[in-house]
Amino acid sequence: MLRRAALRLAAALIAALLAGAGCLSPTLPLPPPDEPNTIRPSSDNPGLWEVSGDCYEGARVTVFNDRTRKGAVAEDTDLNGRYTVEIKAELCDLILISQEVVTEDSGLETSGTNDFVIEERSSGTVVNDVCP
Repeated sequence: MLRRAALRLAAALIAALLAGAGCLSPTLPLPPPDEPNTIRPSSDNPGLWEVSGDCYEGARVTVFNDRTRKGAVAEDTDLNGRYTVEIKAELCDLILISQEVVTEDSGLETSGTNDFVIEERSSGTVVNDVCP
């Protein structure tokens, strides 16, 4: 009887350790957004470019102009996995893009950065390839 209780205790201890180990397993980092699908000059404001693309649902997307050292932020409040943001830039400026999301598991997760140049794009295709 004592032996049976000891075996049950050992089995419960092993199960608890295995369950705890699953919680300690690493998760994949949040990737940055891909290059935007659409980049076009603003028709209303010269010097502003509208940038649109895919992001994680509910993400806050940050675009940052490396030349001007200024950026803009958009949040996917529609929860549709899309963002649109306007940023002050010139043709061929280098733009850095990242995203962050809030998860129940780990709180705020921030991606690394991806980069692209400002040049007109439509449906992911460069309209006029003028940038080196």
